[in-house]
Amino acid sequence: MSGKAAKNSTGQAGNDNAEKTDHDSTPETRAQEKNGQSAGASGGTKTLPASGAGSRLRARFDSEVDRGREVIERVVRSRLGRWWNDTERPGLVDWALLGVILLGAYAFFLYGDVRATFEHSFNFLDAVLQGRIGDFYRIAIEHTSTGHPAVYDIPLYLLFGLWNLPTYVLYRITGFQYLLSTPAQLWLKTMMVLAALVAAKVLVDIARDLGVGRQRSKWVAFFFLSSMTLFVPVFVIVQYDIIMIVFILLGLRAYLRGRLGRFLLWFAIANTLKLFAIFIFVPLLLLREKRLRVVALQVVVGLIGLVGCRAIYHGNVAYKASTGGFMSSMLQRLTAVGVPWQGSMIPIFVVFMVGIGIFAYLRCPQGTKALAADAVYICLAIYLVFATVVPLNPYWAVMVSPFAVLIIFLNPRHVLLNSALEMGVGTALFLMYTFTGFSMYDRSILDQLLLPHLATPTAQPRYENPAQFLDVMGISRQGSFIVGFMIACVLAILFINFPRAEMVEKLGRGERVPRSAAWSRLTMPAAFSALVLIPYFVPAVPVAYSAVTDTPQPGGVNILGDGASVTETVTLPSTVEVSSINIAFLAGDIQWLDSSVVNVEVTDASGARVFKTAAPANSLHEGLHEFPAKGLVLRAGERYTVRITSELTEGGSAVVEINPAVDQFPTTENGTTVNGDLLMSISGRTK
Repeated sequence: MSGKAAKNSTGQAGNDNAEKTDHDSTPETRAQEKNGQSAGASGGTKTLPASGAGSRLRARFDSEVDRGREVIERVVRSRLGRWWNDTERPGLVDWALLGVILLGAYAFFLYGDVRATFEHSFNFLDAVLQGRIGDFYRIAIEHTSTGHPAVYDIPLYLLFGLWNLPTYVLYRITGFQYLLSTPAQLWLKTMMVLAALVAAKVLVDIARDLGVGRQRSKWVAFFFLSSMTLFVPVFVIVQYDIIMIVFILLGLRAYLRGRLGRFLLWFAIANTLKLFAIFIFVPLLLLREKRLRVVALQVVVGLIGLVGCRAIYHGNVAYKASTGGFMSSMLQRLTAVGVPWQGSMIPIFVVFMVGIGIFAYLRCPQGTKALAADAVYICLAIYLVFATVVPLNPYWAVMVSPFAVLIIFLNPRHVLLNSALEMGVGTALFLMYTFTGFSMYDRSILDQLLLPHLATPTAQPRYENPAQFLDVMGISRQGSFIVGFMIACVLAILFINFPRAEMVEKLGRGERVPRSAAWSRLTMPAAFSALVLIPYFVPAVPVAYSAVTDTPQPGGVNILGDGASVTETVTLPSTVEVSSINIAFLAGDIQWLDSSVVNVEVTDASGARVFKTAAPANSLHEGLHEFPAKGLVLRAGERYTVRITSELTEGGSAVVEINPAVDQFPTTENGTTVNGDLLMSISGRTK
């Protein structure tokens, strides 16, 4: 070894030893070293070696890290820290937060469908008391204020009739308007809320049967009641699929305990309420029983209640007229999404159901735990795929909730990830159906219960429903992204929770539930409630001037052309403190990479500019675009010119829309006067 190499080697060893000594030293030792170095420096040496400066910086950094670690440890050891980490079961604060959200939704929201069933439960009681049970569907057609016939089989109306019997007796005595009575409708809604609580109890019992600890199982109820796929259908829309869920869960518990008779009984009842129960009924039979003749017999037993209901009304024209079209439309939805093939459609859901049936038949679980893991997974997979690929009434998503929550606590791993994925599916599903199809969340959903007695709605709402708000926020344009996100979450859930041997062995013995995960679940129901309340409370911005019409015409000038301009000179009768100027464009063909800018400026009669703003051309799209204009004041009787120009243009095309039916103010395109006014409105407070 050369002398130079030996020297370098010795120096490197010294540095390594110095670093080791520095790391092993305490913060106090490092502080003493730092003081000694400072004293030595002042005594003679004026510059320190680079390695010494680095050691000082590292010592300072380590000292701060140690101090931060001590602070965190003190917080963790504090009473608050111990409470935050004590998540063996939900605490009083957790239940209180959830209770506030559920109680608010219980008191405020009621969608109209359940009111139609409310009325038909009275028609059912009339038919029973008159001895005309066979004429129930005719009576329901003749006595409906909603226009909805009785579309379900008789057991559902029997359950509603029994629950509403006290209200019916009071109605017969007093003749009060039960469909307009807040107490009567709260009593009606209580039926669904009670069913949700019963379902939560049965779900907890199933979890405990499958190895989830007594205290930990209470989180199952918390997660279930905070699930978006439970909260919106039951507490907001108030649909009665939750009643079917109760019988499904009772049947599943009997199935997992080996009580075949009770399993068949509970599913026989569930199948009469809605046919969605049959989706999991047959695969569960195939999972346990491999003799197809026995399976066929069990299917007959499970459908005997439904067959009996149909037999009672066989040949009844009113029954066929009431239920036939409804059932046909439901079946069409199952085949609506598929793969095109020779002019027809191969329905994805039907293919999946055949496949899951074959999977269940070929699956041979060994032992109770393996059977339970397979059964829960099959139910979860069926209802997840159903909610993903079938055009839904959104409240059908309630069928996902018990199994998506149960799998979180059966899987010994991934409690955080599974919780996040379940939240993602529920939130994406209801967000998508908020702006897709018929809106269930307009102001009428708030008219029937307690809110009108507590607060007066705004006279002129800014948004008729949450869909309009989401459209203004730009969320409705992200529909394909939301669907893609939901499908990705579904696939992840199915992959992560496939019942492998490791999962079966440790079934129910899962990770600690972080309180942050539990509280994050509460944000989604709270946010959705706030979203539904927006049309009730948010007032419209006053419109001082408007030439907006439903039948506009495109202007004749490409505003993105070189030197293009469009103007309109307005004179308002009152002084306006402007909040926004809203101008309609046809700009849907502009590509995202087009960096053109559209300018809007306002000048007074002397030509002096009083306001200017701009917007990227690729943000205009089609229809009205809002240009915020806070601080702009247009005085009564004075002329102001609104001028629209562009800059940084790249050859794109966009036009300003014109309302030919209104020609109040002079309008020009590239200096040439044109007929009609700009499709424009000016929002703000009038003095």
